[in-house]
Amino acid sequence: MPRALLVILDGCADRPVKELGGKTPLEFAVKPTIDRLTAEGSCGLMDVISPGIRPGSDTAHLAIFGYDPYKYYPGRGPFEALGAGLMLSPSDVAFRANVATVNNDLIVVDRRGGRYIDPSEVKEIENVINNEVLPALKSKYGINAVYKQTVEHRGVLVLKGGVSPHVSDTDPHVIGAKVSEAKALSSDAKITADYINEFTRLVYEKLSSAEFNEKRRRDGKGPINMVLLRGAGSLKNFEPLSSRYRIKPAIIAGVALIRGIGVALGMEPIHVDNYIGSKDDDFTAAFQAAARALKDHDFVFLHVKPTDSMSHDGDAEGKAMIIERVDTGLRRFLEETPSDTYIFITCDHATPIVVKEHTGDPVPFMAWGPDVMRDDVTRFSERDCIKGFWTRIRGIDVMNIIANYLGTLEKFGE
Repeated sequence: MPRALLVILDGCADRPVKELGGKTPLEFAVKPTIDRLTAEGSCGLMDVISPGIRPGSDTAHLAIFGYDPYKYYPGRGPFEALGAGLMLSPSDVAFRANVATVNNDLIVVDRRGGRYIDPSEVKEIENVINNEVLPALKSKYGINAVYKQTVEHRGVLVLKGGVSPHVSDTDPHVIGAKVSEAKALSSDAKITADYINEFTRLVYEKLSSAEFNEKRRRDGKGPINMVLLRGAGSLKNFEPLSSRYRIKPAIIAGVALIRGIGVALGMEPIHVDNYIGSKDDDFTAAFQAAARALKDHDFVFLHVKPTDSMSHDGDAEGKAMIIERVDTGLRRFLEETPSDTYIFITCDHATPIVVKEHTGDPVPFMAWGPDVMRDDVTRFSERDCIKGFWTRIRGIDVMNIIANYLGTLEKFGE
């Protein structure tokens, strides 16, 4: 029976970069395996949501997995919580969190607190919030809560008991702006908004005086003295991917957000050592895990995060190097995979180096397998793929295309 691997290079689509000679990182990178599959397969460009719409990683993945984000999106927080291994009930409210650096006026200096957080600092951040901040808030509001760091600067806050997801973000989403006040967006959300604003005040007070920040200051680093919250939401029930497309799916993802989306859609999460969504990820190990998973799954999804992280950091050469390391891992995958395996490669959105943020640019799409129509494209890139067989597709088309090759879709009509 045929099986399929879908690889998403997070934020990999780009625009011409001056320091790369006017090439995109995909054009600049030496990636013989990906380009060979491209030459033997068929390509196109994909509008993940619709032309010009800037997707978040969450809405983008929902679309690619076949769930219209305008209908199904519950907010980012619940996915982060599930991916972090936290249990959620429908009445819980979860927030995506960033640890950050702010000045004395609560102006954001660094939304990611330097991004790469030392493991010892992670423990101290969690300790301060869970043992000092949240108990104080419970005594005042009667709301149970838990905070957990996930990968790098990312974290999740879950509130339980008499709370509402209808509150605005405290993350201003830009450097140089003041931490936003949480506002109630519905009549039942005032207590939740008050709680979040008090959380912000206490986090700043407790983290600013934490011992690990004294060391950071001595080392010339900015303190991690704020937690920015966004994407409040409560968990929705999704039709499982297995019943929608009649497949047995698995997911390999280092970051909590993407792993959480997979869990919400009924995909089996596969753990890979040294694969946490960072620039040091072991892509060879991840692809080998995917090859093993395909022995008892019809469909495996493999997520590559650091192409996006490098983009946000403006590191063009680093982004190209990540692509090259992915290519090496993919070569090992092909050595261990049956000939009836299909491989699909795309991106969840563009994150151009010159912008350092998500944009609504179209992204390249590639399909390879035993009976895939071959076109004239020989290189996987933004400029090349538009000349391919698939021309222009949408993110919501991807799973239908995959399931069609696997032969699992029911016929529409008689």
